[in-house]
Amino acid sequence: MVSITIDKQTLEVEAGSTVLQAAQRLGIDIPTFCYLKRLPALASCRMCLVEIEGLRRLQPSCATQVTDGMVVRTNTPQIEETRSSMLDMLLANHPLDCPICDKGGECELQDMVMAYGPRESRFRDDKRVFHSKDIRLSPVIIMNVNRCIQCQRCVRMCEEVVGAVALGTVEKGMDTAVTGFEGSLASCDQCGNCVEVCPVGALMSFPYRYKARPWDLIETDTICPHCGTGCQLTVGTRKGEFMRVRSKWDEGVNHETLCARGRFGLDFVASRDRIKRPMIRRDGALVPVSWDEAGDYLRRRLSAVESKAAGGLASPRLPNEVLYQFQKLMRTLFRTNNIDCSTRWSTPFDVLGPLAASFYSRTPLEDVIGSDCVLIVGGNVTEENPVTEYLLRDGARRRHTALLMLSARPSRLDADARAVVRVPPGGEAASLAAVVAELVAADQTLRSDVLAGISAKIGRPAESAGGDGLDRLASALREGRSVTVLVSVDLLRLPEARATLQQLNNLLQVLRLLGKGPAMQFLFDRANQMGAWDMGVLPAALPGLQAVDDDEARATLARHWRAEIPSEPGAGLDAMLELCVGGQMGMLYVAGTDPLVAYHDRDFVARALGAADLLIVQDTFFTDTVGLAEVVLPAAGYGEESGTFTNNEGRIQNLRKFREPVFEARGNLAIFDFVAALRDQALQRSTQGEVFAEITKLVPAYQGLTQEQLGADGAFTKSVPTPPSGAFFEPPSAPNVAGPLMLVTGNGLFHNGYLSERSEILNTIADDPYVEMSGDDAAQLGLSDGDQVIVRSAQGELTAKLRVNRRFPRGLVFVPENYRTLRLNMLMRRGEYPCPVNVQRVHAASESGLAFHGSAEPL
Repeated sequence: MVSITIDKQTLEVEAGSTVLQAAQRLGIDIPTFCYLKRLPALASCRMCLVEIEGLRRLQPSCATQVTDGMVVRTNTPQIEETRSSMLDMLLANHPLDCPICDKGGECELQDMVMAYGPRESRFRDDKRVFHSKDIRLSPVIIMNVNRCIQCQRCVRMCEEVVGAVALGTVEKGMDTAVTGFEGSLASCDQCGNCVEVCPVGALMSFPYRYKARPWDLIETDTICPHCGTGCQLTVGTRKGEFMRVRSKWDEGVNHETLCARGRFGLDFVASRDRIKRPMIRRDGALVPVSWDEAGDYLRRRLSAVESKAAGGLASPRLPNEVLYQFQKLMRTLFRTNNIDCSTRWSTPFDVLGPLAASFYSRTPLEDVIGSDCVLIVGGNVTEENPVTEYLLRDGARRRHTALLMLSARPSRLDADARAVVRVPPGGEAASLAAVVAELVAADQTLRSDVLAGISAKIGRPAESAGGDGLDRLASALREGRSVTVLVSVDLLRLPEARATLQQLNNLLQVLRLLGKGPAMQFLFDRANQMGAWDMGVLPAALPGLQAVDDDEARATLARHWRAEIPSEPGAGLDAMLELCVGGQMGMLYVAGTDPLVAYHDRDFVARALGAADLLIVQDTFFTDTVGLAEVVLPAAGYGEESGTFTNNEGRIQNLRKFREPVFEARGNLAIFDFVAALRDQALQRSTQGEVFAEITKLVPAYQGLTQEQLGADGAFTKSVPTPPSGAFFEPPSAPNVAGPLMLVTGNGLFHNGYLSERSEILNTIADDPYVEMSGDDAAQLGLSDGDQVIVRSAQGELTAKLRVNRRFPRGLVFVPENYRTLRLNMLMRRGEYPCPVNVQRVHAASESGLAFHGSAEPL
């Protein structure tokens, strides 16, 4: 620690701290333009100059490190004159168009001039003009270079944080201009972070342009609904109409950053695709009715099917309170544990439960990725959790964290990784087993009986993908003092999901025995998937991830709910659909999700939903699944009801209401009360506040939390550790890849389905649906980037534009799952993932009658 005195106040700070950081700790305001906390110091704007005793010249506080005994003054006549002169120089060329500038009223230059600026300018020359008209950089970003004050926040944010390198500068001195280099904007993430950090109106949001002024807006702090990172954002509305989204600096996991989905993708709340009134099916068609008519009809139909099984499927995009009440409704009113919260995978709770309980770290992501090593397993973090990627890049570049990548698909983060291991889909399990075997074999100091036993059980698999990359990965884990493992839930799609989770458990246990203090977090691509698991929207788990067959946990809930809970684990979505097809499902209740689009076999799920005696769909939008329903209940959407989300970190945050439900939609909790009343029962504690209070009483990880504790940054739920099982598993064999081309799917950068596809703004950003494959595979098939191609499986075919990715592994074809018009799941079959396909250019396919080309054998 070193001591510094600023304006006669003395403080001890860590060595390496800057004068600006020390002043901020003392609450002393030093003006800045180019400084940004998460960026390296640039010291170009000269607004933060201070006087340091013993030095002749003023020094930039943002780039001057503290020395012991340093004495600093921040408000001397010389400093004030210098600040005033700097602002005078900026104003000399800055256009005086504040009345029409979108930044008016929240412009940092305006604020600085009011606080420190000259009362009269000494400059009389004509103002420099780069362009006479604003430049449309992209569908969402517009630029007025004349207003730029050359702080370069935008350029550095783009390169250092986002990693896109879409912006740069040309010329020198006062002629410096920010621009997009030729071709660079094609790879722009359209995240708008450059707009957020711009202190003036040089970079602006095109969708928000000329719509409102800051003082016109009612702003509501809430949580992004698009992925599990849990970014905080501020929604601005004007007269109840959605206007814009911005982020708040130094709050939440994201600080000032958002991705394109978060910043520009919330206009889906105004989608014309809303369900306006309740509907029931008459003569094969859905007919709008009143809530009373829907209630009368539903009462009769529920009575008619009560002798058969019931099941429920709820979306992990719904708030905790809604999810908790949904599983409570199913377990108490319909007496069933047939409950699930995912349409894309089955959750192997017997493996996942102990893994989450033993190793899941409910702590800030920024802390857990501060470990010496961060191993990312599966998925593509760039496209699934973009803001998480920003933090990981920051850790690699500034804190020298060793990033280790183990996945089938490449991501932009590979460029910052110390080791990259490409494996075929499903090969993660065998590779993890190989790493475990190598760690055990290489250990010389912890040759305990436990490790010896592990070594005997786990030998290096005969074949494992990765080669030298696996050796480098294992070496980094062995040398690191602390390790974090981030796991993509995309792995749960694979038939090898159970084996992969088992090998993750093995790895984490070995790392713990080796003293690495391992932490683990999932990378969820749904906003409240962690909350859905915590709330017990699972067939084998009660709230708190307590097993359904745990008599004590079940008795506690039954006592509070005043209803018996079935003791046998229920059916997950796959098993529920089987019950439907077999004619055993009386009622299937779907809340807020669209399995007809998301499930991996469209033909099968369509037959199953059609075979259910009674299909109830409670939703905001008119989805494909709504089209099959017998009863449709219009629900409030995002921003129309309050609640909480639990993000990937285990952080619970307030989801706030910023508009009223439209048409005849009702809140989800009110609809559950409505359904319960039809059975002459009531769900106690049915308001959001009451349900939250019940959660904090009955769910162990949430016990003791209050709304007041959530605050600006939310609050962390608690880990409820259980003793490790000690069970280690034999390494799996490498997956068999049937033929050279296998179809995999996942999220795209600009779309993650359901909500994002209803955003008109995102639809202007996102490319048309695309098919991605390696350059080698494309060349072998005679295909070029941009070709229209047909992807064909044994079940169906689709047509889309080809995107050739030179870093993509051979043998894989990627199609994003988030374009409803593609109906990608028509190509897939249950239990077959990845899916064998062939790919041909459209005109070649028509000439050859779509002859199979690209697999070892015809399908």
